[in-house]
Amino acid sequence: MSRPLDVLVVGAGPTGLTMACELRRYGLSCRIVDQADAPSGIPKAVAVQPRTLEVFDIMGLDEEFVANGRQVQGFNVYAGGQRLVHLTMDGMPTRYSYMLTLPQSETERLLTKRLSDLGVEVERSVQFANVAQQEDGIAATLRHADATTDTVQARWLIGCDGAHSAVRKALGLPFEGARYEESFLLAYVRIEERAPVDEVRAFFTPDGPVGLLPLPQGRHYVILPLFKETAETDRTTVSLDELKTFLAQRGMASLRILEAFWITKFRIHRRIVPSLRVGRVFLCGDAAHIHSPAGGQGMNLGIQDAFNLAWKLALVTSGVAKPRLLDSYHAERHPIASETLIGTDLATRVITLRSPLAQAVRNQVAMFMSSLDVVQHRLAQALSGLVRNYRKTPMVGEYHRGFLGVVTGVHATAEPPGFSEWRKFVAAPAAGDRAPDGNLSVRGTGVPVRLFELLRPGRHVLLLFAGRGTTPARYRKLEEIEQGVRARYRDLIAVHLVVPQAAPTAALRWDGSRLLDAEGELHRQYGAGSECLYLIRPDGYVGYRSQPADAGRLSAYLQTMFI
Repeated sequence: MSRPLDVLVVGAGPTGLTMACELRRYGLSCRIVDQADAPSGIPKAVAVQPRTLEVFDIMGLDEEFVANGRQVQGFNVYAGGQRLVHLTMDGMPTRYSYMLTLPQSETERLLTKRLSDLGVEVERSVQFANVAQQEDGIAATLRHADATTDTVQARWLIGCDGAHSAVRKALGLPFEGARYEESFLLAYVRIEERAPVDEVRAFFTPDGPVGLLPLPQGRHYVILPLFKETAETDRTTVSLDELKTFLAQRGMASLRILEAFWITKFRIHRRIVPSLRVGRVFLCGDAAHIHSPAGGQGMNLGIQDAFNLAWKLALVTSGVAKPRLLDSYHAERHPIASETLIGTDLATRVITLRSPLAQAVRNQVAMFMSSLDVVQHRLAQALSGLVRNYRKTPMVGEYHRGFLGVVTGVHATAEPPGFSEWRKFVAAPAAGDRAPDGNLSVRGTGVPVRLFELLRPGRHVLLLFAGRGTTPARYRKLEEIEQGVRARYRDLIAVHLVVPQAAPTAALRWDGSRLLDAEGELHRQYGAGSECLYLIRPDGYVGYRSQPADAGRLSAYLQTMFI
């Protein structure tokens, strides 16, 4: 008897393709269907933010994306011939200290190629019609181009089928929110360009803003909101002459468009479902939440939805993790989607102000606020996606002594961390935070390796930090933790001892992985001045951490997730 299908994915945009790629990377069987007869070939979403590039890094796709995209490092806003705002992503705590611009059609092409390499082809001209949920799976009805239907049995169904999601409608979930009065005009063009091509530029004019995003091959995205009087029809086609008229009305008649490849107008909404899961059906991306294009977050949010859910589905479907792990998908991703709706709504209202007085106040406030380094840093971090976290959600945890315990020595272990080491650990990435990447080498061979490369096999990664001045007794303690984890979770958790340059490990009876942090980079990033441990999830977030390393507490945490 053939093995039943693990997952049916509906929708072959960036979110659905990421989901299917990840499911296959984790060894699950899947089918992916899309009602369109071919990829759209339309640029649509073009911004790939730093955190999404880190996702592609863990997937092993980052080099292909970077090679095909354009690196954009600056964001500038002008009004009245004066620069109001300048943001830069230089110095961000990531290898990808820039936004990558790439037409969505290219993103889909790269993901489709990876999926094909993994043995799965997108099934096109296939429309999702309905779903019936069963105790151990779902039965989905699919309709083909010739009007025939068939029923697919699978353990799980994932709706990645966009803002008009048929899966969401079949579930009867409300799409709560509203439509904006404004619509947006998008144009994919080649312009006569004399300004730098590694910066996004926005121009505030009395008649409304205009944005210019540089793209590969010398092309640009022109984006401008249209106000109620010019957005009142649902017509989506826009001529080149109309585009030039809109630009001229905003004082940009001098912008010479040499060639237009695609121009469209669309209405924007802010909407979200109350739940990302109904039984054995999940929603990801635009099927679950939509918002203004301000900030270029939409596609990134969907890709990260898929990246969050895939590893959890793999562990539960394989029978090694408890079903409650899947509940954390909603707990972790729904708040982030809600925050994004709030943030993009505020940004949209600010950039579309109509009153001359309100515009003047906005421009002065923007100029002052962006002159403050702390504001610049926070805005860049918000755009990057690096600071989004899952703190205080049910499936993350940590242990360290409180301030009074450190100062007074109450409940101290035999070798407690000093105040300085404790303070650094508390300030380091917490449970639920993004795990920073770092450069290491394999001790004994010198082969360089990065933390994100250690995540590519799709397992949890347990980092046992020896810290500086570690004694033989502490090494034996770390060795016992490694042996206990390996005995019970050998195929689920990869354990690595991370040692500083001068660590005396020659007498250590350690036959596992030893990584050398020669420059102390990872020790600094993780506040590992003394012995501690970090459990990094397959999606690159901290699942659990403790100072000092504690076998009992780690085991208790693992038992909340694994069977």
